[in-house]
Amino acid sequence: MFAALCLVALVALAGCSAISGPQGTSGDATTAQPYQTPLNGTQIDRVHADAVRDAGSFTYRVQSNASYASGQSASRLTAVRADLDTNAYSLRIMQGARDSQVYQGPNGTAYTRIATGNRTAFAQGALRSANASAYASPGVASVTERTNFTYDGTTTFDGSTLHTYVAHPETLPIANTSAFGNASEANVTVQLGITSDGVVKRQQFHVSTEQATLDSTRTYTAIGSTDPTPAWLSQAEQRFANETASNETTTSTSATATETSTSSDTTTTTTTA
Repeated sequence: MFAALCLVALVALAGCSAISGPQGTSGDATTAQPYQTPLNGTQIDRVHADAVRDAGSFTYRVQSNASYASGQSASRLTAVRADLDTNAYSLRIMQGARDSQVYQGPNGTAYTRIATGNRTAFAQGALRSANASAYASPGVASVTERTNFTYDGTTTFDGSTLHTYVAHPETLPIANTSAFGNASEANVTVQLGITSDGVVKRQQFHVSTEQATLDSTRTYTAIGSTDPTPAWLSQAEQRFANETASNETTTSTSATATETSTSSDTTTTTTTA
């Protein structure tokens, strides 16, 4: 229970949200800082969201890992693949032995796949729902309003040059800090990795206390090239198509039996047998 509580708190820390553009200097676009400090989180969120929406699709992931003084550990993955032009999306949540996936197509038809160990179940409809467009914003403002960032050079990720901004907040931007033990003594580090055109491709959160060490990495990839269709979609469609066909056959047989019974009691016995 404690492990799950810490992971939920860390996912909240990583965020799940939504002026002028980046203020890069003249010169090489890959080396110019996209923003000057102090950072304006509202501006960063808006520029990033506009870029993602203009691209039309994206893949968003949050990988959270926790380790505890007791020797226990836990992890959780949340992944959203969205096509904003068609409103199709897939949502995947993996925690422990459970792997839950939802797909909603352009026409609104949804399927759910849940795997636990070696058992897999399908359902028609979305057992979990998501507003994919809400994930277009990186939620940086929730952190910048609590701390000041400093520029820390460049690094590479997913084939892009990222400008790194680092901060050490004194308070955690979450409601439930009890999951971290003594939150007032927590060592918190936040790193933002931003491209020269203002896309926040990576956010990293690290929280350590005497009780636990928690890390969460949030990324945006395949911007403009994401296909949300899962590999298991055809299997789900076929399964429910077969069930529909079976139900239609049963209904047709029942209707025939009813019609026959009105014309001949003898024939009714033969038909329904």
